[in-house]
Amino acid sequence: MKTTIPVCFAYNKIGGTLILILFFRSMALSQATAPLKFGNSYVNISKKTTGGPVEPGDTLEIRTNFYVKNDYDGTGMMYKVRYFDNLPTFTDTVGNDSLRLITNEGLPFRAYTLAPGDDAGSFIKAPPLPTDYQIRINMGGAPTATNPTKPNGIDPMGTANYTGASDLKGAVNLPLFSSGSIICTAFRVRVTGNYGDTIVLGAGKIVYRTSASVSASDTMLKATQYKILISKPSTLCSSSTSTNFAAEYGGTFGQGVGLNRSIPPSFLIPNYTYLNNSSTSVTINDGYYAIVNNTSPTSSTFTGANYQPACGGATGALACSNREFGGFWYIGGDHTGTTTAAGNPPPSASTNAGYMLLVNADLATSEAYHQVITGLCPNTYYQFSAWIKNVCPNCGISDSGKATYLPGVLPNLTLVVDGIDRISSGQMQAGAGWQQRGFVLLTDSNQNSITISIRNNAPGGGGNDWALDDISLASCPPDLVLTPNRPDTLCQGADDTVRFKISAFVDNYTQWALQKSTDGGVTWVSAGLDTLGRAASGAGIPVKDPLTGLYTYLVTRYFRISTTDNLIIYRIMVASTVDNLTTNGCFYTTNQPKLVRAVNCMISLPTTLLNFRGQLHEGLGALQWASSNEVAGLAYEVERSDDGIHFTAIGSVPATAGEGQGAAYQFNDPNPVFAQTYYRINMTGNSIHRYSNQVLLSNSGINFEVRSALNPFIDHITIDLTTPADGTAVISLVDMYGRFVQRVRQPVTQGLNNLTLFGLGNLPNGTYALQIQCNDRLISKKLVKLGK
Repeated sequence: MKTTIPVCFAYNKIGGTLILILFFRSMALSQATAPLKFGNSYVNISKKTTGGPVEPGDTLEIRTNFYVKNDYDGTGMMYKVRYFDNLPTFTDTVGNDSLRLITNEGLPFRAYTLAPGDDAGSFIKAPPLPTDYQIRINMGGAPTATNPTKPNGIDPMGTANYTGASDLKGAVNLPLFSSGSIICTAFRVRVTGNYGDTIVLGAGKIVYRTSASVSASDTMLKATQYKILISKPSTLCSSSTSTNFAAEYGGTFGQGVGLNRSIPPSFLIPNYTYLNNSSTSVTINDGYYAIVNNTSPTSSTFTGANYQPACGGATGALACSNREFGGFWYIGGDHTGTTTAAGNPPPSASTNAGYMLLVNADLATSEAYHQVITGLCPNTYYQFSAWIKNVCPNCGISDSGKATYLPGVLPNLTLVVDGIDRISSGQMQAGAGWQQRGFVLLTDSNQNSITISIRNNAPGGGGNDWALDDISLASCPPDLVLTPNRPDTLCQGADDTVRFKISAFVDNYTQWALQKSTDGGVTWVSAGLDTLGRAASGAGIPVKDPLTGLYTYLVTRYFRISTTDNLIIYRIMVASTVDNLTTNGCFYTTNQPKLVRAVNCMISLPTTLLNFRGQLHEGLGALQWASSNEVAGLAYEVERSDDGIHFTAIGSVPATAGEGQGAAYQFNDPNPVFAQTYYRINMTGNSIHRYSNQVLLSNSGINFEVRSALNPFIDHITIDLTTPADGTAVISLVDMYGRFVQRVRQPVTQGLNNLTLFGLGNLPNGTYALQIQCNDRLISKKLVKLGK
């Protein structure tokens, strides 16, 4: 069983100073093979349980920790041990409390005053010499009335001064850890910087001598000066797409049959040992990590096995041996493929299941994952996240070194990009299951690679056992929607409207380009200038939608259909920069292209329809039309559609009038009319053809309504209007002051009518009301006028 107990000196100057902490740990089983281990870290006290970025006003606890074995240097002795440090940049002290000892779980153990000359700790805001440090703790033996650490009441803060410093012996000085002692220092500061500032930790160090001789020189253990970005919390996008993550099976650690993954990891955790044969006889001790598909060493699928200390004599599925260390860790599977805290159920030894990284924290804090990622896009937002789980609910140890069977040290990890700390996970609670932690970052204007890492902030033992899965570097792609989302069938030479709505989680997908294909999507070229002379590329201005929280804008262009095109496909590409529009992997293309079927309407065909009408007769469509100026060989093909887009020929009526003359015709559809049924006539003659307008019939009645209207508009408005009877429509465009800016009268027939308002290009940009009145009925719609 794992039994460790860190205890700490702590200096907590609430309202004006700091906290100093010494962590000590003792444990029955360990992998503490190195004679001396050292690391440093910090914890965001303000976000201790929730995690997140460091923000102005947060309180940080700066820590160092080291472990010394009883055989270090042949004696296990460290002489004249003392700790020095300065306040990090962009921070200040946090009040006026006391130096104290705490356990590694943050519980108080012993307190000291702040004043120099009376005990082992000192804080001087402005030291006498520029080379002096602000913070000092003399470690080793405790001060007494007959042997004070500062007998003269003065304690210069330079490292060369060892007045008051004491000796420390591994496995003798408390608290103990296996065959040594583990020490941790800490002090607290308040963040005074602003968003965007980078905190740099002080050059903290442990100073000691390897000999009691007065002529012995100092040895130093120097802390890493971690950098911390002060930033606002960022919400993770739900539509993220993983990219550029080649290592460890896209951050999932792969899958396979068997408890231990057969393929070794592609990375090494510094100062840790990789274990490829975890089992009941080979445990994952402190300083070890493994890649497994089940946290049970027996691959048990039963999560209700007994825990220590209530193992009893249970056997089989209830036996404590199904849990790591004979009754401690949870039994569970990995997280890949799930989105909740529950994750996957524990798989059996014969099940093909996903793997995860399982870490038993080392005695010294250090990095736990590291990877360089290339092929990124400049000026692009990415989401760096991971799923983490505390796997031990009962690993805690009391300050006397006895098991409490409580969670103990809670895992606390930091996510780092390019050497800058971005967020901490906060303390991962036992029983909370898998928890996602992450943030959104923006690459620089010329950046195409980053280095990501995950660092362990707490020493191991007495808890701090955790699983890691689904490490992801992901982009938040924009949503590119064709609006309205439907294909068009138009005459060659006609104008078509191409409009896309761009919506994104972030606000920098501003660059766009329209392309077209006339060979079914095999090749693509620029769509070219539209009918208003505007380019097929540009920059949008995203506006945040208060309802969705997404940044949106519209791209609208009008294109004239070539007389040689049959099928035209338009698509839009979107990126964050102009260069990214031409860089593979850095732009996004809509999966809803605009399809335009260009047909030869043969405007030169002289035959026209004077009218085209339809009515229901016993549930069937009865169509009538009259022609003029017929040509030889003319025929009228009747076509039907249920959506107004896709038409099918249902019959043909030969022309009967002489050339240049006209006649009346009728056609009865043998099939019943549905809720909405559309008809049109395709006039064909001499290998040319021409379409009529559409007739709409319905077995449930036709409402007076605007089916569609061009919105926003630039110089004209096209309207699809349905009316239940013939009549005359009065179409008005009214500005925001109630003034009529255009008013026309147009005849309408029962069914579908295609109407157009022209000559609107000189109207001021703004909001207008479109009003249509017909047979005592009135429709009003709000439209927006945009500039050319």
